[in-house]
Amino acid sequence: MPDTESVSSAPGALEFVRAFVNTRDIDAGTDRFAEPASWAEWADEHGIQGTTDAEALGWAIALRESLRQALLANHDRLPLPASTAATLTDAARRSGAGITFTPGGVALVGHGDGMDAVVGRVVGATAAALADGTWARLKACANDGCQWAFYDHSRSRTGRWCSMQLCGNRVKQTRWRTGRAR
Repeated sequence: MPDTESVSSAPGALEFVRAFVNTRDIDAGTDRFAEPASWAEWADEHGIQGTTDAEALGWAIALRESLRQALLANHDRLPLPASTAATLTDAARRSGAGITFTPGGVALVGHGDGMDAVVGRVVGATAAALADGTWARLKACANDGCQWAFYDHSRSRTGRWCSMQLCGNRVKQTRWRTGRAR
């Protein structure tokens, strides 16, 4: 996990989506959704009440990895992959997410507790980010050994790595070494 959390944080509710995707740390080989106990600890850190079971963890992991693929697609400014759109639609149904009208506008909100609350928040924040254009800046690190979710704060929207000092440097060093070996 990169030590650049504050730099890569996303604005508003989109930060929860980034935290959700980052429950799996590929580099460290850890997964906060691997078992109910580690999920409960993560949920508590994010103010989520309730419990979950293995089935709910399984579909949350599927949602998380589908979102990760969409974040990788954001590097190429591609639309939301159809498979991610279908996964989000299914997640919205499963979590009981619904439309709420407020004086400030319309919001998609989740209901319930436990994993339903988590997925509802992820779906709602993703829908809002797609609507307001901030979604395209949420990306997964282009380093295959990392894929940590980060928010691209660069003016040009061309950020590729969660940290230039860590992953960017690693990727560039690997390319340089590969080029020299030829």
